[in-house]
Amino acid sequence: MNTSYARAVSGDVSGRRDAARALLQQPIVTAATDRETFDLVRRHAPALKSLFADRLGYRLVVEPTFARLTKAPLGSASPHRALRHADGTEFGATTYACLALVCAALLEPGTGERVSVDDLLEQVRTDARENGIVLGDAVSEERNFAAVLRVLEEWGVITESDGDEASGDGPHLGVHRDLLPHLLDTPLHGMPGPAAALVRHEHEPAARRLYRRLVEDPFVARDELDDEAATILARDRHELARMLEDDFGLVLEVRAEGALAYDPAGVLTDEAFPGSGTLKHACLLLLAELTERFGDSAATTLHVDAHTLDSVLADLAAARSRTWKSIYVRDLALLRRDVVALLVRLGLARPHENGLELTAPSARYRPVPAESKCR
Repeated sequence: MNTSYARAVSGDVSGRRDAARALLQQPIVTAATDRETFDLVRRHAPALKSLFADRLGYRLVVEPTFARLTKAPLGSASPHRALRHADGTEFGATTYACLALVCAALLEPGTGERVSVDDLLEQVRTDARENGIVLGDAVSEERNFAAVLRVLEEWGVITESDGDEASGDGPHLGVHRDLLPHLLDTPLHGMPGPAAALVRHEHEPAARRLYRRLVEDPFVARDELDDEAATILARDRHELARMLEDDFGLVLEVRAEGALAYDPAGVLTDEAFPGSGTLKHACLLLLAELTERFGDSAATTLHVDAHTLDSVLADLAAARSRTWKSIYVRDLALLRRDVVALLVRLGLARPHENGLELTAPSARYRPVPAESKCR
């Protein structure tokens, strides 16, 4: 093979993989916010559309000013990925309702490419009243509205625009109207309920569902797979490993308890762990304490009752009251809620009856005995 041609082919494959990785991490890319990534996606658009559709059942739309990867639902066993406020707390039902109302107002016929923030808020309030939606008191309403605008700005749907000072006009927003209709895979009007959005993905081929889980989940437990998917994992593990490496640069690790497709570069991850901050520190110390106290190398999971969980967290918070966030030291129920949520999101635990079930990957955070360290 000609050397220059081989180099071009290799670079083309590498570029396509880089674009695919970028879209997994950032499903909305606009020319205005990330021109380099957008150009890379456009250059490999045909191959990327086939890759995502065939392998994962995802739909990629590439237009002159944006690229939008619409993902399929992962199912109840997968970690919950919520939108978040600036302080890290998850969006609640009211904030999601506010998001829907803001998008509906921006899509209203006659709305231009520049809107007043004050007019948009008033339209949201009016639509909420007409549809019997309670947005809370003035403080929570403004907090939710601000959180929605921040998310839409991150997605490239809106941009800040100064008002007309001479006329006393307030702040305005530029609206990316071509992108707005593509935020959802399917229009909500006409749907009988939220569950309808999930139904059409229920009968997909087992191979596609398995591949999607391996790409998107931090850990896929074997007991969460149906018989067909488990058979495919055992039979085709080498082919799956090749595909994951070629498509996204992921490395497949299969053990008796399940499978993990990880990124050696550490880029394709929802959250780096271990990491800084009270929650990640608390999770790491909790895992170390529980796996050391109750762990058994022969077991693949570890069940921890609510009383033990609360007791260990209380001891950890008391010992670190000067360095952890005061809100978590004062409110142990909040600490437990957020720690459990993070562990579940990382695939290190699952809710279990009156407590928590630590999954097999949590064992890697078990402290190494002192005599082992000296060898």
